[in-house]
Amino acid sequence: MAIVRRIYIGVLTVMLCLSLVKVSHGADVNGNYRVMTTDLVQSCAALNAAANLAQVEDSWGPLYGFSLYTMGYITAVNRLAFDTYDLAAGKNPKNLLLWLERYCDAHPGKTFDEALHELVKELYPKRFAYPG
Repeated sequence: MAIVRRIYIGVLTVMLCLSLVKVSHGADVNGNYRVMTTDLVQSCAALNAAANLAQVEDSWGPLYGFSLYTMGYITAVNRLAFDTYDLAAGKNPKNLLLWLERYCDAHPGKTFDEALHELVKELYPKRFAYPG
C-alpha cells in the first residue's frame, strides 16, 4: 500500500509541476506578432510585381530586396529552430525565391510573411540538422 501511495503522490507532484510550466510561444496569447518589414517587401502581390519587373525590364532591385529578406528569415530559423543547422538543406537563394514566386503566383492575396511561413513548413522536414 505504501508503494501505491508513493506512486500516487509522485504522479500528482508531476502533474502539479507540469501545470505550473508555461509554454513559450513566439507570439502573444492571441497568436499575434509584429512582422518587421518594409513597404516594398510586404505582400505576395509585391513579389509578383518585382518578379515581373525583373523579367520585363531587367530591373532586379525590388526582387533583390525580397531575396535579402528571405535570407535573413531563413538565417533566423536556422538559429532558433530546434535541431536545425540549414533549413534550406543546401538550396541556393535563387531556388528559394523561385519557390516563393510560384507560391505567390498561386496566392497573390497572401502576405510575404505567410509565404515565408509556408516555405519553412515545406523545407523543415528536409532540413540539415548538422553541418555536412
